[in-house]
Amino acid sequence: MKRRVAILIRVYDRIEDLKYNLQIIRRTWTEFDYHIIVISNGYPDGYRINAESVSLIDNLIVLEHNAGHKKGNSQLLIEGQKYIPVDCDYTVILEADTWMYTDRTVKEYVEFMEEASSVVWSSADWYDKDYALAVDFAVIKSDFIRQNPKLFDFEIYPECYIANYLRDANVRFKWITENMPVHVPSYVSRYPYVDDSTQRRFYVFPKSKMVTHHIEFLKGGMPQKKRYFNTVANYDFFEEEPVSNKGWERFKMYFWTRLSYLFIKKSWFQKKYYRDITQ
Repeated sequence: MKRRVAILIRVYDRIEDLKYNLQIIRRTWTEFDYHIIVISNGYPDGYRINAESVSLIDNLIVLEHNAGHKKGNSQLLIEGQKYIPVDCDYTVILEADTWMYTDRTVKEYVEFMEEASSVVWSSADWYDKDYALAVDFAVIKSDFIRQNPKLFDFEIYPECYIANYLRDANVRFKWITENMPVHVPSYVSRYPYVDDSTQRRFYVFPKSKMVTHHIEFLKGGMPQKKRYFNTVANYDFFEEEPVSNKGWERFKMYFWTRLSYLFIKKSWFQKKYYRDITQ
């Protein structure tokens, strides 16, 4: 019998992203017996999940109140954690627009955390100068979530809040290096596979076979995101957007992400620190 693992997906308005994410999970995540929880705070604003997507969800939670931009992400996680089944020892938290082909990365970090009893959280290193842990994709021990109801009670700098919380709880984390680097330095105005917002964030991670972020930052919109996903997957999952030269396209992704390690960063000259967050 396969081990049970919970997936907690949060969504506001990324309904189309969610639809494809659910299809990817149901078709390619096969290492565990997954219980998919989707929690939405977008219904009051008209962002309703269609019947096709609902059929792929084990537990759909609809919130009638949206706590707003700053607190909405926290609201979804705090409410969603209440529905993690007791027989799921691990929980994957996931943004609706974060797609990953196969659950190889999930399996790798679950196995690591099984052996490392003090490690309760695995995700990417989010900032260069601060200790900060990604919350778009993370693998977490469910018992730690259950025993720490304030774990997701953040408003600003959620990634820093999580790192600070784990420090204060005297537990350890593991970086998911396959999802790194996350950003290029702020002085880099334009860079391949990085969005043009102030975040300077990569939206492809070929090593973990992950594609993420908002389609409005992609010139080709959703079709382009599907092509990127087919490229990292090395398979035309989205048959309507075939990619003929996947090997070359993946090489470019690897090249540009690895080259970004050569940019001068503050961490070269000073140690990481825990950001003082006043909420």
